[in-house]
Amino acid sequence: MTEIQYELRERDLLAFNDHQLKNTETLQKTLRRHQATMPGILSLIAMFVWFYYQDSLTAGALGVVAATWGLGAPYYLKWITRRRIAQMYSEEDKARILGEYTLRIEPHELVEVSKSGESRIKWDDVLRIEAAKNYAFIFVALDSALIIPRQTVKNGDIVEFFNEADRHIEKAA
Repeated sequence: MTEIQYELRERDLLAFNDHQLKNTETLQKTLRRHQATMPGILSLIAMFVWFYYQDSLTAGALGVVAATWGLGAPYYLKWITRRRIAQMYSEEDKARILGEYTLRIEPHELVEVSKSGESRIKWDDVLRIEAAKNYAFIFVALDSALIIPRQTVKNGDIVEFFNEADRHIEKAA
């Protein structure tokens, strides 16, 4: 029976949403459009203005706008998205979600203990475990996961926990 104990913070909740957004095709398409397509079009207009009208000042200004757009748009879009996600959670939701957690592996279930009580997840319901640099996500639905921040793990060996959890997931599949 392997067990880990950790703390979930607000920034960890936002990190999960960032992880989900990185894998979203529509967001990646929007980022590519704002990072490459729009600056490319503006650059073509700048070259046209420079060659056709011989107006270096306007062409240079369009070039600066294109470069600024290409470099700044992804950061701006991520900032807006993070703000929207943070606003999705009310203070009550944050109080209920954030805090100390204990995950325990049992033969037929994954047990999650938090301040709101104990919940049991059958191994059949666990889809996969994704490990990132600073986080691990145990997906229980396509858009829902248990978030484990590596920095806040207080008790237990996280690598051993994931290895045993993987064995149970494979056995249940």
